[in-house]
Parts: sequence; C-alpha cells; structure tokens
Amino acid sequence: MKNKLLAVLPVLTALFVGLTLGLYLGRNPTGGSVTVSIPQRQAAVVSPTDTRQETDPPDAALPVNLNTADAAALSQLPGIGEVLARRIVDYRNTHGAFTAVEQLTNVEGIGEGKLDAILNQITIGG
Repeated sequence: MKNKLLAVLPVLTALFVGLTLGLYLGRNPTGGSVTVSIPQRQAAVVSPTDTRQETDPPDAALPVNLNTADAAALSQLPGIGEVLARRIVDYRNTHGAFTAVEQLTNVEGIGEGKLDAILNQITIGG
C-alpha cells in the first residue's frame, strides 16, 4: 500500500503544479511574461545652422564678432558681464584686432572654461 501511495504522489504533485500554473497563465493574458518600458528623453530638434543654446538670450545676434562688437553686445554673452566686456574692448583697442578666438584668454578674467562656454557664440569675422 505504501509503495502504491509513493508511486501516485509524484503524479498528484505534477497535476497540482500543472493546474496551478494553468490557472495563473489563464488569468494573465501576457502568458507570464513581463514587459518593462523605460521612457526615453526626447532630443531637442535643432537646425544645423542654429548655434544658440538654451542659455542664450533669444534676441542676441549670434555669433558675436569680437573685433566689432561693443561692450553692450559682448556683455550679452553668458558669463561675460559689463566688466569683462569692457576689458575685451580695452584689450582690442590696446593690442589690435583678435586674430583667433583663443586670444580671448589673454583678457584678464577669461580662462579656458569661460572661453569653452561661449566658443560657439563668438567669431573674429571673415
């Protein structure tokens, strides 16, 4: 009798597991699979000719020409206030026209970081 019970027990266990699994899958329309969706950030659409960044003033005429801009125009650049703008104009008046935008680091108060921040917004002209 014990041998017959031991033989039937695995069959009953398999039936129980099968029925339980069948009920679960029958209730779950996805068949037991789980789908995880991660939202993606939308990239900003920028035309190839648009060099302005989000921090740029909307009415700024870009790029600003370092050789022709007055202090008011230069002070509109991010991180360039009235004092630095005046220093740029003074440097230009003392040393002549800029021949490369990198020369801007020769102006007191303008380092590589500040230059990198405005690099796409300045020019020295033709």
